[in-house]
Amino acid sequence: MKLIRRRRLIKIIYKWCIVTLLLFCTISCQQEVKECLEDCQVGNSLARLPVVGLEQKQQIPILVKAKSAGNVRIEYRKIDAKVSQFSESEKLVEENDYTVNLNLNDIASGQKYQYRVEFSQENYSPWYQFNSFPKAGVPGKFSFVFSACLREKYLDYDIFSQIKSISPTFVALTGDQMYGDYDGNINKLESYLSNDKLRQEMISKGEKVLDDKNILDAFRSKYNRVFGSSYQNLTTNIPMMAMWDDHDFGEDNSDGTYPYKQQARQAFVENFPANPYEDDNAGLYYSFSVADVDVLVLDTRWYRSPMQNEDNQNKLMLGKKQLAWLLENLKKSTSKIKIVFSSVPLNDYGGDTSSNRPGYDSWVGYQHERSQVLSFIETNNIEGVLFFSGDQHYPSAHILNKKSSLQPIIQNSKYVEYKLADLGTSVLDFSASPLSYKKASGRKFELKNQSDPNFAYELFRPDWAHPKENKSHDAPIVVGSVYGLAEIDTSTSPATTSVTFYELNAEKLVMEEIYRIKINL
Repeated sequence: MKLIRRRRLIKIIYKWCIVTLLLFCTISCQQEVKECLEDCQVGNSLARLPVVGLEQKQQIPILVKAKSAGNVRIEYRKIDAKVSQFSESEKLVEENDYTVNLNLNDIASGQKYQYRVEFSQENYSPWYQFNSFPKAGVPGKFSFVFSACLREKYLDYDIFSQIKSISPTFVALTGDQMYGDYDGNINKLESYLSNDKLRQEMISKGEKVLDDKNILDAFRSKYNRVFGSSYQNLTTNIPMMAMWDDHDFGEDNSDGTYPYKQQARQAFVENFPANPYEDDNAGLYYSFSVADVDVLVLDTRWYRSPMQNEDNQNKLMLGKKQLAWLLENLKKSTSKIKIVFSSVPLNDYGGDTSSNRPGYDSWVGYQHERSQVLSFIETNNIEGVLFFSGDQHYPSAHILNKKSSLQPIIQNSKYVEYKLADLGTSVLDFSASPLSYKKASGRKFELKNQSDPNFAYELFRPDWAHPKENKSHDAPIVVGSVYGLAEIDTSTSPATTSVTFYELNAEKLVMEEIYRIKINL
């Protein structure tokens, strides 16, 4: 009898243990499922290839955009190294469109690196490669491609594969990387979201309507449609420098009063690697260095006064704080050349006049502020200032602050060469665009302006960018591709800087050199 009772007791204890174990496993599994739902490590992947940023102080940011939430880090090493380094692990969250910047530290100068994105121990991206910058603070050699204006309607030519084949040190996108107000106008979205009748009327008229549910998502979708595979294959290997202009800010000739600029800013920083912006949650202006050359990147939209305002001390493109920052950095720089990126050109011939408003969208419409910059450079004897821009849909080269005695060393129809000592406080303005968009023409060239010290001296503009008689914007309705290639070598004697413009030959489908400027430093 006792034996039977003992057996029954053992069975009861055994069943209790089984039930307890099953309950524990159930709770544990539920917790793991909850954690998986929160972190989604299993099966996460890239929504777009990584974007390599600008190296500063032996650190490179890489922007990662994933498909879902979770943790992510980057494994990286020199191309011939056996031991890897790892970035810090960061969380991907929906609020930032599953986008995060991961910093690679202790980067050695002038080296080839490989890297891959890690979502879990068994979930990696393929390996990608990039080249680090030349050593900071000492003479060196580097190059960059610059251009602007990329519209989703005109993406037939693979401009980014051409740029990648050059292998520049970095690529400078100087604005209008997408068009918020074309191919589905972001600024009309809220109107037809709440008014289906308006939506149907727009569709019946052939207007493109967006499927996005809010302004921020509309900005995000615009970038996604423009940044295709060839762009991604470029940005995963070549460091990218980016700034915005009016259309990726949101609207043609937009200014600081634009109502959706916060959404535009968030979408911008979700698509380009982090930079040391001077203003948190405001304008996107910043500086960096390559070798012994200082680079300043302006924000010409966030603080801008409306273009139709009277041109006086109260009409600003940069705003007082950014203007002071620009002048201070130009003055304290010891670089032989100082590079300034402005989304809009400095010269007197480019610049839009549309939007049914008076005034000009480029610096020529903000002459009071432009004069402050040029006068400051001259007064403080600052030499070697080079401006680079896009916006105007044609390539050009101009000189401002030009002395009447200035003469080139060599000059012909496709080439000009100067000495920096002869240029003095002259400011050179180089503009290149479009990446892929319709060509345009600037304002009429007049010979008398070449001897006017207050007018930009024109070195180069292609024939098709000159308006015909009695017309201001009559360039052929042809989609074109243009970029500039700047090559700087401060390690030679004399040090040199050259800027070469390239244009697409539409028949041969190759980029051809059309003009070159060289400066002996």
